[in-house]
Amino acid sequence: MSDTLNGSTLSDGSVTESKLETAFTTKVTNAYTSANNAYAKANTAVTNDGTITGNLTIGTNLTVGGALIVGESYEQINVSATAMGANLNFDILTQPILYLTSSATANCTVNFRGNSTITLESTLSTGNSVTVSLLNTNGGTAFKANNVQVDGVPITPKWAGGVVPSIGNASSVDLYSFTIIKTASLTYTILASLQKYA
Repeated sequence: MSDTLNGSTLSDGSVTESKLETAFTTKVTNAYTSANNAYAKANTAVTNDGTITGNLTIGTNLTVGGALIVGESYEQINVSATAMGANLNFDILTQPILYLTSSATANCTVNFRGNSTITLESTLSTGNSVTVSLLNTNGGTAFKANNVQVDGVPITPKWAGGVVPSIGNASSVDLYSFTIIKTASLTYTILASLQKYA
C-alpha cells in the first residue's frame, strides 16, 4: 500500500511528523504567496490614497457611503434603428438612455422594468430613484410617449412646469427624461420632462 504526500509517493510507515510538517508548511506558503500576488496586482491599480489609476470593472452594484467625486463619466446608450410604436418596454438594467433613430409610428405606452425577467420593483429599493432618457425620432407626423407604466402598472407622471405634452414634435428628436422615485413598496413618483431637438 502507498500514499501520496506533496507530490511524492510514500510507502507504509514512511510518513513521519517531519514530512507532514514540511508538506503542511509548503501548502500554507503557496497559499500565502497566491494571496500576496493577488494583493500586489490589486495594489498596482490603487494608490495609497485610494485613487484608482487603472480601469475598474464592477459586475454588480457599487455602494458609495460618502461623496463620489468624478473627473469625467460616460453613460451607456442603446442606439436602436427601430421606431417607437404603440408599446415600448424600457429595460433599465441594460440601458440608461434609449435612442430610437427611426421615425415613430404611433403614440406609445412606455413600460419601465428591470428587464424581460426582472421587475423594476425588485431592483429599486424604497427611497432610491433612477433617471432614464428616451430619445424618440419623429418624421413629418409627430407621435409622443403618452402613457407610462412600471412593471405593467400605469403611473401618472408629474410633468415639468405642470403641463402634460399634448403632442410630440414633427421632424425632430424628442428627449423624454423620467426620474422614477420609489416611495414605498409598489409605489412610485415619476417626474417627467420633454425637450424638442431639431
